[in-house]
Amino acid sequence: MKNRILVSFLIIILSSIIYFIVNGYMIKYDIENKGKKSIGKFVLQDNYGKGQLNYFIFYIDGKKYKANGGRSPEGFSKNTGKFYKIIYSEKYKGHIKALFNEPITDTVIILKAGFSKEEINNN
Repeated sequence: MKNRILVSFLIIILSSIIYFIVNGYMIKYDIENKGKKSIGKFVLQDNYGKGQLNYFIFYIDGKKYKANGGRSPEGFSKNTGKFYKIIYSEKYKGHIKALFNEPITDTVIILKAGFSKEEINNN
């Protein structure tokens, strides 16, 4: 009886790990191959251990999202409040890849991406 419970538990754990790996790959594939370009505002960098989260806000069809844009270059945290090109997934809403080397400063382009004048001036 104990062996069956242990085997069932291990199968559940392995299935979960495989699911997360496959799901992560599908999201990454979708962003890189079918992603749409837009503009995101860099709002926060959160460092933990050896990891890093870089949050951007952006708009899709008028709805505001906040997502991690991936690992940034060293010293990028000083760019809080600035705008950058992002690639987002239409299928997996809220998932993005930030293009850290492509800043956007044109106010007209930023407004067309869904940001308000207050969000632009709040740097």
